[in-house]
Amino acid sequence: TECISDGETGKVVGVKALDRISGKDFEVYAKKVIFAGGPFTDGLRELELTAAPTGSSISGKDDNNNNNNTELQKAVHGASGSHIVLPGYYAPNHMGLLDYNTSDGRFLFFLPWQGSVIVGTTDKKCEAETLPYPPEDEIQWMLKECEKYLSHNLKVRRSDVLSAWRGWRPLAADPNAPPGGQVSRDHVISTNPDTGVTFIAGGKWTTWREMAQDVLDKVLSENNEYATEDHDNSKGKSKSSPIPKCNTLHLSLHGGKGWSESLPVQVIQKYGIEQTVAEHLVRTYGGRVWEVVELCRPTGKRWPRHGILLSQHFPYIEAEVRFACREYACTIEDILSRRTRLAFLNRDAAEEVIPRVADIMAEELGWSRKTKAEQIRAAREYLASYGGRIPHEDDLEVRLLTHEDAMDVFRDIDTDGSGFLDQQEIKDMATRLGRPLSEEQLKSLFDTMDKDRNGRIDVEEFIDWYNDGAETIFKGGLQRKMTVGGEKWLTTRKKGGGGSFLG
Repeated sequence: TECISDGETGKVVGVKALDRISGKDFEVYAKKVIFAGGPFTDGLRELELTAAPTGSSISGKDDNNNNNNTELQKAVHGASGSHIVLPGYYAPNHMGLLDYNTSDGRFLFFLPWQGSVIVGTTDKKCEAETLPYPPEDEIQWMLKECEKYLSHNLKVRRSDVLSAWRGWRPLAADPNAPPGGQVSRDHVISTNPDTGVTFIAGGKWTTWREMAQDVLDKVLSENNEYATEDHDNSKGKSKSSPIPKCNTLHLSLHGGKGWSESLPVQVIQKYGIEQTVAEHLVRTYGGRVWEVVELCRPTGKRWPRHGILLSQHFPYIEAEVRFACREYACTIEDILSRRTRLAFLNRDAAEEVIPRVADIMAEELGWSRKTKAEQIRAAREYLASYGGRIPHEDDLEVRLLTHEDAMDVFRDIDTDGSGFLDQQEIKDMATRLGRPLSEEQLKSLFDTMDKDRNGRIDVEEFIDWYNDGAETIFKGGLQRKMTVGGEKWLTTRKKGGGGSFLG
């Protein structure tokens, strides 16, 4: 919530933080402070404004301690990417594909994952949010793209979407670098010379360990205090030892010790656990699997003897919830989305197990009835931010244009086939819709759509305008003529008929 700075040097020496479970504030002090906030990194960096030395380049105060309204130079720009999960029968267990030439030029992957199929991702510049609500138009676009990869007699249905969510990629640039630096999808590490705070942003899930190594190496190399002096008695001189390096390459992950290829078989033979469950447990916990299965309770069946499932068709067991509580899990949300992947795999299944997860956690953590009820409410609210088999109600009324549908509409307005819309084409379409525009109305509408002010509207600008939620006469005419919000206009168009579905 706040940076703590040294009164003499102005360097940041710690932070004030809030425990969101207890509601209590506490302080943490350190030789170096590193911000690793992903797409929210700039929000953390803003805390430096109040901690920086008065009159410095980023301080919120001038030399007379007056506000100077300095704005922090942004280091991270967010790009959201939506994903959907489909039933596993849509792809072989060990084969996927990458399409780098979709209908609008974006990349799309179609991969087996955790017994299901994951499809993604979209790519849209926007501010990061904490909840993963995926836009319905992006779900629809991915579904339509999927059909190209399947047999013609297969139809990917909207109800096949078991879960859907959106994440944010932090596209980073170094604000302390010379002007003209590039925004990067790789990670960026930068140290503020005024506060001494280092931040790391960008990168990917798959490069997290390399990122940790690079930022620690940078921090260690910038601080002479980490070097030690060894006294050479033979020569009566002192010599500096090399500055230490991050040792992650020499460390095994938790569970690495004790792992072997035969470990699932050992677990099955000793505890009578079902094979897919044993394989999942070993893949997840490695050599620590024994700590988990020791918490298993009997199933009351002849087989499997141990390992009560949280949800049918998924390998997660109740013992994992108990183990997670002893590994500092404090919320149902944490269990459903991070300790297991159930929320990401099947929103409905995750919602169904909330009561049982709450029972186990209450038993392990000593929750009161009030705390348990609050946890259940928070978990349901969190899961409501995922997509699922049924679109959210607020998406049903308008049914935002999917990219494929938008291309159909766009091409119908783009009578000269240039790939762009000009003012005359907008005016002609308004007349065809029975909603002619005055010159003043036309200019106002066109300026609203033409975000980059280059005198022409591309398809992305058209989609952004259509989906921005603002009501206009022209947009209302399009909605009524096309009956966007259902399948009627699409069905009519696909069956043929008298030319354009707009005319």
